[in-house]
Amino acid sequence: MIKIADLTFNVLEGNKKRQILNIPNYVFDEGKINVICGPSGSGKTTLLYALGGILEISSGTVTISGTSVYSLKQQERDHFRMKHISMIYQNFNLFSFMTVEENILAPYFIRGLKVDQKVKQKVADYLKLMNLGKIQNKSISALSGGEQQRVAIIRSMILKPSVILCDEPTASLDSENTIRFMQSLIALNNEKPTTVIIATHDEKVMRFAENKIQMVDGKIMK
Repeated sequence: MIKIADLTFNVLEGNKKRQILNIPNYVFDEGKINVICGPSGSGKTTLLYALGGILEISSGTVTISGTSVYSLKQQERDHFRMKHISMIYQNFNLFSFMTVEENILAPYFIRGLKVDQKVKQKVADYLKLMNLGKIQNKSISALSGGEQQRVAIIRSMILKPSVILCDEPTASLDSENTIRFMQSLIALNNEKPTTVIIATHDEKVMRFAENKIQMVDGKIMK
């Protein structure tokens, strides 16, 4: 479960302070597809980064599975994020010099975890679930944008994180691939329920939301 309490984030513009986030309290639906929508500049992406422990917030708390993220020291927070949170970015952040399988297994390599045949079979099963077939040894650059996005989804879920944060994940996809992206994300989430939070202005994504959150001027509208 993700809880926000008295969360604010301010920036200095010259000698003046501008408030980017001001959220007194909110609880995200656990194991659901949560979609944050709102106009550009409403604070959607900033809220994602606050939830991911990436920002230095001005005040308040973010609690994930009982852990107060901003009570942790920086190194502890980085470790917590690595263990419990995955992010899907607009530009996918895949490695062009790696194969599909190597990209998916990057979280294992970063953490120094063992990759055995059972893990490789899990990659194959996820690729099948995503209708990608046997492409483990293909170069990432050989895939279409929609295929790369589905690989990014698999990579984000391969270690079964507690939370997946998605920042405008369909901005570079056409309508068909946007729908396929959401269907694939839901399919994987049905397999292993994870709290998914998507920041978007894409109305096609909003249709798939189990919980829709409207943001205006850094505030969650109730």
